[in-house]
Amino acid sequence: MVEEKKRTKSNVPEKQPAKKAKLDLQNLKPSQTLYIKNLNDKINPKIIKHNLYLLFSTYGDIIDIKNNKRGQAHIIFTNVAGASLALKCLQDEEFFDKKLVINYAIKESKIVERARKEEEEIEG
Repeated sequence: MVEEKKRTKSNVPEKQPAKKAKLDLQNLKPSQTLYIKNLNDKINPKIIKHNLYLLFSTYGDIIDIKNNKRGQAHIIFTNVAGASLALKCLQDEEFFDKKLVINYAIKESKIVERARKEEEEIEG
């Protein structure tokens, strides 16, 4: 038996969509912003945010914490050193009966971008 390829109306073989490249989360560029997942979404988000602050502020000054109801959060530190230390020390730590999964954020936080632009305007 010969398999037939899918053909469009113009009788040309249909192209397969390009596969999305997988991100190597272990080799992301160190950043001031950490991405936290596997948070317990059954706990009130305000309680999660408060406890994340208490846990992560041990490793450096925190600018902001953004969390959502889907078990994810972004924690923005004042410097990369604090974020890196927190990532290394708290990876797989139990937090409300679930292990934390921590990575550097893929994109830089808008707060950090704004602060850098203001700093450059002052200097330049």
